[in-house]
Amino acid sequence: MLVTQDLKDFSITSWYKTFENVTIKTIILEVPVEVVKWFQFQELSEPDEECSAEEIEADSPEIEEDSSLSLDFKDKLKNVFNVLGQTLFIKNNWHAPLDAKMFSVGHTLKAECIEDIRLYLKTSSIIQQDFANIKEIPFCLAIRKWMCIHPAAEFRCIVVNNILRGITPRDWPTFYPHFKEDSAQIIQSLLEFFTEFVKLKFLRTNYIVDIVLSYPDKPFILDFGPLNRKTNLYAFTWKDIGPLLNKDVDKEVAPVFRYLDSDIGIMNRAHALLKFQQEQNATYT
Repeated sequence: MLVTQDLKDFSITSWYKTFENVTIKTIILEVPVEVVKWFQFQELSEPDEECSAEEIEADSPEIEEDSSLSLDFKDKLKNVFNVLGQTLFIKNNWHAPLDAKMFSVGHTLKAECIEDIRLYLKTSSIIQQDFANIKEIPFCLAIRKWMCIHPAAEFRCIVVNNILRGITPRDWPTFYPHFKEDSAQIIQSLLEFFTEFVKLKFLRTNYIVDIVLSYPDKPFILDFGPLNRKTNLYAFTWKDIGPLLNKDVDKEVAPVFRYLDSDIGIMNRAHALLKFQQEQNATYT
Protein backbone atom coordinates (compact mmCIF):
# COMPACT_ATOMS: atom_id res chain seq x y z
CA MET A 1 0.00 0.00 0.00
CA LEU A 2 1.37 3.40 -0.96
CA VAL A 3 1.91 5.89 1.85
CA THR A 4 0.30 9.32 1.66
CA GLN A 5 3.32 11.13 0.18
CA ASP A 6 3.72 8.41 -2.43
CA LEU A 7 0.06 8.81 -3.34
CA LYS A 8 0.61 12.50 -3.93
CA ASP A 9 3.91 12.29 -5.79
CA PHE A 10 3.08 9.35 -8.05
CA SER A 11 -0.45 10.37 -8.92
CA ILE A 12 -0.62 11.20 -12.61
CA THR A 13 -2.17 14.51 -11.57
CA SER A 14 1.20 15.48 -10.04
CA TRP A 15 3.51 14.64 -12.94
CA TYR A 16 1.50 14.79 -16.17
CA LYS A 17 1.93 18.52 -16.86
CA THR A 18 5.69 18.31 -16.41
CA PHE A 19 6.05 15.44 -18.87
CA GLU A 20 3.10 16.18 -21.15
CA ASN A 21 5.30 16.45 -24.23
CA VAL A 22 6.96 13.05 -23.71
CA THR A 23 4.02 10.89 -22.70
CA ILE A 24 0.74 9.79 -24.23
CA LYS A 25 -1.89 12.50 -24.52
CA THR A 26 -4.13 12.09 -21.50
CA ILE A 27 -7.38 13.68 -20.38
CA ILE A 28 -7.74 13.67 -16.60
CA LEU A 29 -11.18 13.79 -15.02
CA GLU A 30 -11.62 14.17 -11.29
CA VAL A 31 -14.18 11.64 -10.13
CA PRO A 32 -16.83 12.93 -7.69
CA VAL A 33 -17.54 10.78 -4.64
CA GLU A 34 -20.96 9.76 -5.95
CA VAL A 35 -19.40 8.59 -9.21
CA VAL A 36 -16.73 6.59 -7.34
CA LYS A 37 -19.61 4.67 -5.77
CA TRP A 38 -20.96 3.99 -9.27
CA PHE A 39 -17.61 2.44 -10.20
CA GLN A 40 -17.31 0.37 -7.01
CA PHE A 41 -18.16 -3.29 -6.96
CA GLN A 42 -21.11 -4.13 -4.75
CA GLU A 43 -22.22 -7.67 -4.04
CA LEU A 44 -25.91 -8.20 -4.52
CA SER A 45 -27.68 -9.60 -1.50
CA GLU A 46 -30.19 -12.39 -1.87
CA PRO A 47 -33.78 -11.07 -1.89
CA ASP A 48 -35.98 -11.91 1.05
CA GLU A 49 -38.34 -14.74 0.18
CA GLU A 50 -41.25 -12.62 1.41
CA CYS A 51 -40.37 -9.67 -0.86
CA SER A 52 -42.88 -8.97 -3.58
CA ALA A 53 -41.91 -8.74 -7.24
CA GLU A 54 -42.52 -5.01 -7.09
CA GLU A 55 -40.10 -4.62 -4.16
CA ILE A 56 -37.42 -6.68 -5.89
CA GLU A 57 -37.80 -4.64 -9.08
CA ALA A 58 -37.59 -1.41 -7.10
CA ASP A 59 -34.29 -2.56 -5.60
CA SER A 60 -32.85 -3.82 -8.88
CA PRO A 61 -29.27 -2.68 -9.53
CA GLU A 62 -30.08 -1.55 -13.07
CA ILE A 63 -32.41 1.18 -11.85
CA GLU A 64 -30.00 2.32 -9.14
CA GLU A 65 -26.98 2.22 -11.43
CA ASP A 66 -28.59 4.22 -14.23
CA SER A 67 -29.59 6.96 -11.84
CA SER A 68 -26.26 7.20 -10.03
CA LEU A 69 -24.09 8.45 -12.89
CA SER A 70 -24.64 12.18 -13.17
CA LEU A 71 -25.42 13.60 -16.57
CA ASP A 72 -22.56 16.05 -16.13
CA PHE A 73 -19.95 13.30 -15.67
CA LYS A 74 -21.51 11.19 -18.43
CA ASP A 75 -21.21 14.17 -20.78
CA LYS A 76 -17.55 14.58 -19.79
CA LEU A 77 -16.87 10.94 -20.65
CA LYS A 78 -18.67 11.28 -23.98
CA ASN A 79 -16.58 14.34 -24.75
CA VAL A 80 -13.39 12.39 -24.08
CA PHE A 81 -14.44 9.79 -26.63
CA ASN A 82 -15.08 12.58 -29.12
CA VAL A 83 -11.68 14.17 -28.49
CA LEU A 84 -9.44 11.11 -28.26
CA GLY A 85 -11.32 8.71 -30.51
CA GLN A 86 -13.63 5.81 -29.99
CA THR A 87 -11.05 3.41 -28.53
CA LEU A 88 -9.57 4.43 -25.19
CA PHE A 89 -7.35 3.13 -22.38
CA ILE A 90 -8.15 4.01 -18.79
CA LYS A 91 -6.40 4.07 -15.44
CA ASN A 92 -6.89 5.87 -12.17
CA ASN A 93 -4.32 8.15 -10.52
CA TRP A 94 -1.86 5.28 -10.04
CA HIS A 95 -3.00 2.02 -11.58
CA ALA A 96 -4.54 0.51 -14.69
CA PRO A 97 -7.11 -2.28 -14.31
CA LEU A 98 -4.71 -4.86 -15.75
CA ASP A 99 -6.38 -7.72 -13.89
CA ALA A 100 -9.62 -7.03 -15.77
CA LYS A 101 -8.17 -7.95 -19.17
CA MET A 102 -10.20 -11.14 -19.28
CA PHE A 103 -13.35 -9.06 -19.60
CA SER A 104 -12.14 -7.20 -22.69
CA VAL A 105 -12.13 -8.30 -26.31
CA GLY A 106 -8.80 -9.91 -27.07
CA HIS A 107 -7.58 -9.08 -23.54
CA THR A 108 -6.70 -5.60 -24.79
CA LEU A 109 -8.53 -3.39 -22.25
CA LYS A 110 -9.94 -1.34 -25.10
CA ALA A 111 -12.73 0.88 -23.83
CA GLU A 112 -15.20 1.66 -26.60
CA CYS A 113 -18.07 2.95 -24.48
CA ILE A 114 -18.85 4.14 -20.96
CA GLU A 115 -20.00 0.68 -19.91
CA ASP A 116 -16.57 -0.73 -20.86
CA ILE A 117 -14.94 1.77 -18.53
CA ARG A 118 -17.26 0.82 -15.72
CA LEU A 119 -16.80 -2.93 -16.35
CA TYR A 120 -13.00 -2.74 -16.16
CA LEU A 121 -13.00 -0.62 -13.01
CA LYS A 122 -15.64 -2.70 -11.22
CA THR A 123 -13.99 -6.05 -12.01
CA SER A 124 -10.42 -5.01 -11.22
CA SER A 125 -9.22 -5.96 -7.75
CA ILE A 126 -6.38 -3.46 -8.17
CA ILE A 127 -8.77 -0.55 -8.70
CA GLN A 128 -11.25 -1.72 -6.09
CA GLN A 129 -8.48 -1.85 -3.47
CA ASP A 130 -7.63 1.75 -4.32
CA PHE A 131 -11.26 2.76 -3.92
CA ALA A 132 -11.49 0.97 -0.58
CA ASN A 133 -8.20 2.03 0.98
CA ILE A 134 -7.25 5.45 -0.35
CA LYS A 135 -9.03 8.36 1.29
CA GLU A 136 -6.44 11.15 1.23
CA ILE A 137 -6.32 11.92 -2.51
CA PRO A 138 -9.25 12.72 -4.83
CA PHE A 139 -9.71 10.00 -7.42
CA CYS A 140 -9.38 10.72 -11.10
CA LEU A 141 -9.70 8.89 -14.38
CA ALA A 142 -6.68 9.25 -16.64
CA ILE A 143 -7.97 8.48 -20.11
CA ARG A 144 -5.73 7.90 -23.10
CA LYS A 145 -6.17 6.97 -26.72
CA TRP A 146 -5.66 3.21 -26.89
CA MET A 147 -2.35 2.22 -28.48
CA CYS A 148 -1.03 -1.13 -29.61
CA ILE A 149 2.37 -1.40 -27.91
CA HIS A 150 4.54 -4.45 -28.48
CA PRO A 151 5.56 -5.98 -25.12
CA ALA A 152 9.22 -6.00 -26.19
CA ALA A 153 9.14 -2.21 -26.45
CA GLU A 154 8.29 -1.60 -22.79
CA PHE A 155 11.16 -1.07 -20.35
CA ARG A 156 11.21 -0.41 -16.62
CA CYS A 157 13.99 2.02 -15.75
CA ILE A 158 15.24 2.02 -12.16
CA VAL A 159 16.46 5.40 -10.93
CA VAL A 160 18.55 5.68 -7.76
CA ASN A 161 19.71 9.08 -6.52
CA ASN A 162 18.73 10.60 -9.88
CA ILE A 163 20.97 8.15 -11.74
CA LEU A 164 19.61 5.53 -14.14
CA ARG A 165 21.02 2.32 -12.64
CA GLY A 166 18.94 -0.51 -14.05
CA ILE A 167 16.92 -1.34 -17.17
CA THR A 168 14.66 -4.37 -17.46
CA PRO A 169 12.03 -5.49 -19.97
CA ARG A 170 8.55 -5.34 -18.48
CA ASP A 171 7.71 -8.52 -20.36
CA TRP A 172 9.91 -10.64 -18.12
CA PRO A 173 10.87 -13.48 -18.35
CA THR A 174 10.32 -13.58 -22.11
CA PHE A 175 13.19 -14.16 -24.50
CA TYR A 176 13.58 -11.63 -27.30
CA PRO A 177 16.56 -12.43 -29.57
CA HIS A 178 17.13 -8.82 -30.62
CA PHE A 179 17.88 -7.67 -27.07
CA LYS A 180 21.37 -9.16 -27.19
CA GLU A 181 22.23 -7.68 -30.57
CA ASP A 182 20.67 -4.29 -29.81
CA SER A 183 21.53 -4.00 -26.11
CA ALA A 184 24.06 -1.17 -26.55
CA GLN A 185 21.60 0.85 -28.65
CA ILE A 186 18.76 0.21 -26.19
CA ILE A 187 20.89 1.43 -23.28
CA GLN A 188 22.05 4.50 -25.20
CA SER A 189 18.55 5.44 -26.36
CA LEU A 190 16.99 5.09 -22.92
CA LEU A 191 19.88 6.86 -21.19
CA GLU A 192 19.75 9.80 -23.62
CA PHE A 193 15.99 10.09 -23.21
CA PHE A 194 16.24 9.90 -19.43
CA THR A 195 19.03 12.47 -19.27
CA GLU A 196 17.26 14.98 -21.52
CA PHE A 197 13.64 14.64 -20.45
CA VAL A 198 13.40 12.99 -17.03
CA LYS A 199 16.46 13.51 -14.86
CA LEU A 200 16.02 16.14 -12.12
CA LYS A 201 12.51 16.89 -13.38
CA PHE A 202 10.61 14.34 -11.32
CA LEU A 203 9.63 14.97 -7.69
CA ARG A 204 11.71 12.13 -6.27
CA THR A 205 15.33 11.02 -6.49
CA ASN A 206 14.50 7.30 -6.25
CA TYR A 207 11.75 5.89 -8.46
CA ILE A 208 10.93 3.73 -11.45
CA VAL A 209 9.79 5.06 -14.80
CA ASP A 210 8.30 2.90 -17.54
CA ILE A 211 9.37 3.94 -21.03
CA VAL A 212 8.35 2.71 -24.47
CA LEU A 213 11.16 2.41 -26.98
CA SER A 214 9.82 1.55 -30.41
CA TYR A 215 11.84 2.43 -33.51
CA PRO A 216 11.58 4.63 -35.48
CA ASP A 217 9.25 6.49 -33.09
CA LYS A 218 10.63 8.61 -30.29
CA PRO A 219 10.62 7.10 -26.77
CA PHE A 220 7.80 8.12 -24.47
CA ILE A 221 6.84 7.70 -20.82
CA LEU A 222 4.08 5.35 -19.73
CA ASP A 223 4.13 5.88 -15.99
CA PHE A 224 6.12 6.57 -12.82
CA GLY A 225 6.13 4.47 -9.67
CA PRO A 226 7.79 4.28 -6.24
CA LEU A 227 10.99 2.36 -5.66
CA ASN A 228 10.71 0.11 -2.61
CA ARG A 229 10.64 -3.53 -1.55
CA LYS A 230 7.18 -4.02 -3.06
CA THR A 231 8.11 -2.65 -6.47
CA ASN A 232 8.08 -5.18 -9.28
CA LEU A 233 11.67 -4.98 -10.49
CA TYR A 234 11.21 -7.79 -13.03
CA ALA A 235 14.75 -8.92 -13.92
CA PHE A 236 16.21 -7.42 -10.73
CA THR A 237 15.70 -8.16 -7.05
CA TRP A 238 15.61 -5.82 -4.09
CA LYS A 239 18.97 -7.30 -3.04
CA ASP A 240 20.38 -5.84 -6.27
CA ILE A 241 18.81 -2.42 -5.90
CA GLY A 242 18.29 -1.81 -2.17
CA PRO A 243 21.99 -1.35 -1.26
CA LEU A 244 22.37 1.29 -3.98
CA LEU A 245 20.06 3.67 -2.14
CA ASN A 246 22.72 4.38 0.49
CA LYS A 247 25.70 4.20 -1.82
CA ASP A 248 27.27 7.47 -2.91
CA VAL A 249 28.29 7.65 -6.54
CA ASP A 250 30.72 10.42 -7.45
CA LYS A 251 30.01 10.28 -11.17
CA GLU A 252 27.61 8.80 -13.65
CA VAL A 253 27.74 5.04 -14.01
CA ALA A 254 26.41 3.12 -16.95
CA PRO A 255 23.04 1.48 -16.32
CA VAL A 256 22.81 -2.29 -16.33
CA PHE A 257 20.41 -3.73 -18.91
CA ARG A 258 19.33 -7.13 -17.67
CA TYR A 259 17.58 -9.43 -20.14
CA LEU A 260 17.51 -13.08 -21.13
CA ASP A 261 20.15 -13.82 -23.74
CA SER A 262 18.91 -17.35 -24.38
CA ASP A 263 15.56 -19.09 -24.52
CA ILE A 264 15.04 -20.78 -21.16
CA GLY A 265 11.54 -21.99 -21.91
CA ILE A 266 8.53 -21.34 -19.74
CA MET A 267 9.58 -20.26 -16.25
CA ASN A 268 8.16 -18.08 -13.54
CA ARG A 269 9.96 -14.92 -12.46
CA ALA A 270 11.75 -16.49 -9.47
CA HIS A 271 13.14 -19.41 -11.46
CA ALA A 272 14.15 -17.12 -14.31
CA LEU A 273 16.01 -14.81 -11.92
CA LEU A 274 17.83 -17.73 -10.34
CA LYS A 275 18.88 -19.15 -13.69
CA PHE A 276 19.87 -15.72 -14.93
CA GLN A 277 22.03 -15.04 -11.89
CA GLN A 278 23.69 -18.43 -12.16
CA GLU A 279 24.51 -17.94 -15.82
CA GLN A 280 25.33 -14.26 -15.88
CA ASN A 281 26.80 -13.76 -12.40
CA ALA A 282 25.82 -10.13 -12.82
CA THR A 283 27.12 -7.71 -10.20
CA TYR A 284 27.03 -3.97 -9.57
CA THR A 285 30.17 -1.96 -9.08
